[in-house]
Amino acid sequence: MSETMPIDAEYDDEDARLMLATQAGDPLAFEELMARNQSRVRAFLLRLVGSDQLAEDLAQEVFMRVYKHRATYRHEARFSTWLYRVAHNVAYNALRSKSRRPEALFSGAAPTENETNVDGFEENVMAKTSASPTRQIAKIELQQVVRQAVDNLAPRQREAIVLSRFEGMSYQEIADVMNMTIQAVKSLLSRARVNLKEALEPYVTEGKRPL
Repeated sequence: MSETMPIDAEYDDEDARLMLATQAGDPLAFEELMARNQSRVRAFLLRLVGSDQLAEDLAQEVFMRVYKHRATYRHEARFSTWLYRVAHNVAYNALRSKSRRPEALFSGAAPTENETNVDGFEENVMAKTSASPTRQIAKIELQQVVRQAVDNLAPRQREAIVLSRFEGMSYQEIADVMNMTIQAVKSLLSRARVNLKEALEPYVTEGKRPL
């Protein structure tokens, strides 16, 4: 069984078809491609840069690059992998151009409802804390705690977790996006999971938030 939930294949195949039509000179195909993916790209960029306005601006740049470099797309892998690789590069280039360190990634991005369940941490925390009335917590607080733990990871670990758990990518897809080997991705995710568990343990046992 695959460890990650893959991005919907049918959805991606339709995107690939639209991208190939764009290569063939169909402007309506590109408009539809943008409409289908713009919100996903913007959400991913928001997780990377932590700013609504910057994420919006960068999403526009991503699609400008997609169109500009449309001839380089090859239907050999998921279109989404190629798209996220473009988004990854755009985000890092923007942060470097603004003299912002990579450590600024993910700071301040508001979590979505699905972003709290990192490798089942939400269920584990709720199960362990529910036994004590003094440790009963509101869901919003739990979301904030898990999000903070993710934010405190090293930048590359944070991005790997986002791509794996929030974007549902496989090891190979993450490797393609981040320009790493599959083994390096596995090691990165393994370290990230260990660090998340260690960061959340004080909250589980003592109710202390991650520092």
